[in-house]
Amino acid sequence: AVRAFLDRVERSGPATALETFPEGRRITWTHWEELSRRFAARLMAQGVGPGDRVAIWAGNRPLWPVADLGALMAGAVPVGIYPSSAPAQVERLLADAGAVVAVADLPGRVALLAELARRLPDLRVVMPEEAVDPGAAEDTGGAWAPNGGHPVPGHLPGAMADPDQDALLIYTSGSTGEAKGARISHRTLMASAASIREALGLREGDRTLSFLPYCHAAERIFGLYTRILAGMETILVEDHRRVWDAAGATHPTLFGGLPRFFEKLETTLRVRGEAGGDPLRALRELMGERVRLVTSGGATLQEHVSAGLARWGIVVLGAYGLTEHLCAAMNRPDRLDPATSGPPMPGTDLCIADDGEILLRRGPLTFSGYLGRDEETRAAFTPDGEWLRTGDLGAVDERGFLRITGRKKELIALSTGKKVAPVPLEHRLSAHPWIAQAMLVGEGEPFVGALIVPDRDAVEAWARRQEVRLRWRDVEGPVVWPGILDEPDVQERIVEAVRSVNREVSRTERVRRLVLLHQPFTTESDELTPTLKLRRGRVVETRADAVTALHHPDHPRAAAWRGRAVEVEG
Repeated sequence: AVRAFLDRVERSGPATALETFPEGRRITWTHWEELSRRFAARLMAQGVGPGDRVAIWAGNRPLWPVADLGALMAGAVPVGIYPSSAPAQVERLLADAGAVVAVADLPGRVALLAELARRLPDLRVVMPEEAVDPGAAEDTGGAWAPNGGHPVPGHLPGAMADPDQDALLIYTSGSTGEAKGARISHRTLMASAASIREALGLREGDRTLSFLPYCHAAERIFGLYTRILAGMETILVEDHRRVWDAAGATHPTLFGGLPRFFEKLETTLRVRGEAGGDPLRALRELMGERVRLVTSGGATLQEHVSAGLARWGIVVLGAYGLTEHLCAAMNRPDRLDPATSGPPMPGTDLCIADDGEILLRRGPLTFSGYLGRDEETRAAFTPDGEWLRTGDLGAVDERGFLRITGRKKELIALSTGKKVAPVPLEHRLSAHPWIAQAMLVGEGEPFVGALIVPDRDAVEAWARRQEVRLRWRDVEGPVVWPGILDEPDVQERIVEAVRSVNREVSRTERVRRLVLLHQPFTTESDELTPTLKLRRGRVVETRADAVTALHHPDHPRAAAWRGRAVEVEG
């Protein structure tokens, strides 16, 4: 990876590699190399050597790519911490990784790391942002001398790394349990980056935004290292709420994001059109005028969203992968079916097991195992060690396109002996404009129930259009949340949305009872992973009373939810 970076610097040195939004600070490939070499020198002066782990806790700002490459130059293994991590999660990750150095951007994060270092024996050094990127406060143009004048190393241990040596440690988001550190070798890192470059035809002159967390496998590998291989310019957007401002101002040629970004984009364009405005003008304002490729990953993009965007010329290329084998399947401009995740990526072979699980052949694109978890590493593969178990259920059609149908571990086993895959049904439910989130519940019960989080904006917009003064209005007349969810008209609309989905599935899969929740599932409550996947066990724990109301409405614990526990089918 270091060699690939140095080759890119040699070819593109004076060109802009990184630009911050909205500040407009530009860093060339040459300056990036200089900053990373200086950080490598600082690490080596602290005794950091090959194989040592260096933790990075920061948003999308130059600190991340500078520290990541600097750690690799020193032969160390960088490991990222999600910006939204709670202190206890940070401590667990640092302890599990055995990090010897940690760097952070915000003073509060630096202070917490310093506190944790007192009880983490491996963590010897904590550095603030200015020790890595002095230009964060004021671009000094490279005039800073680190470590009291320690020379910038000419010899970089990381440049001579064995291809099978660990390059990165990426922690899984932990949707079904404790996060594990996936070991990504230099071979896997560069083969994965090359796979996405080949599949999408990325090239020098392309420009893209970086607003998803760098500690996630997709942004780290498909983002950072694919951009290095291709020579792309990156706009760093620390505040993801400003992503559309950034796109409209900087005109990227490639836009990649999570489904929720495209859901909001589709809603904005549809509402603009319904109000008599010009959706195409809105599109140019939001995405700029140069976008030629749009990709979505992390979860399944609902078909109505991709179809709605296609009406305005935005073709979203959906993909499928996981931390342990990121390049699994992806749609391409010339091989596209939005209802699927596309054909296998270059370098990937996949098959479907007898029980429907997607298996990926072990190869250069596959991770090396979980740090310090030999048993769990063995369990991640078939007994012969040849195929990676994804835990996802899927099917491959006659064209070789992969369709995701659910999660193997998320199957709901009803007391009737039947099993239900919740994910496809949840996607159908949340496709309704009035439903923001949905989670099916029913393990050990005779039927499927649903926790429904209504879309507050949609419900309140409807309420404001009503002429009749309803009981959920106060004296002044504005909409009152969450009291509006007790209104029979609101409940009936959501019930009808659920019934419309019920009509498309088997009787076993039909939702027979629902509970309306006024508080959404969030990462702050630990009900969603940082990549916005449901932590089902956590939701069942935090919403225990509402879950009880689904199947046992007469139980004392269900009392508070009886007004929002609604029958869908008898």
